[in-house]
Amino acid sequence: MLTGCADSYHWTASHPMYHKAPYGGIAVTGIENAFVITRSNWFAKRLEIGTDSIQIKGTQHCRNTFETEMRKAYGNLIVLPDSANTKFPEESLKLDERIFIKGHIPEQSVTLKDSAGNVPPVVLILHEFIVGTDLKRENFFDYALIHNESGSIRKPDNVSAIFSYTLWDNLKQRPLFSAVDEIQ
Repeated sequence: MLTGCADSYHWTASHPMYHKAPYGGIAVTGIENAFVITRSNWFAKRLEIGTDSIQIKGTQHCRNTFETEMRKAYGNLIVLPDSANTKFPEESLKLDERIFIKGHIPEQSVTLKDSAGNVPPVVLILHEFIVGTDLKRENFFDYALIHNESGSIRKPDNVSAIFSYTLWDNLKQRPLFSAVDEIQ
């Protein structure tokens, strides 16, 4: 995901002082509640998981996989509970004329802290991570096209994910980089 923080064609907005993705250590928050699975019945059938528990088991698997991959990429990963950030009001961040993401952003002069009271310098705030089939980010984040998501049932071509996130400068309390990315 953080490769999206590098130069790319994705829907992004960056602070003028932002120049490169962080390397070394990082904190992350939002992984407890950001994951949502669409087409639950389709996934339940293929994974042989009951439809009543696909959201719980699927999102737990996504969380665990996300954290494992982040630990591989960042030796010094700090996972902050969602409660560290969800206590702040939800705000809209404008990425361009029609693209907005919603998320909980810390208030000015308030830093996020780990359980020991340490202040990580950079925090990756995961707003939404939607897993489904044939998802198009335009149908979720482009306000001119937001109602285009079809409810029709057809054979899917791809398993896909759309995620929105903000790389937060925790020391200066400002968003460094925000984006919506899509993978097929």
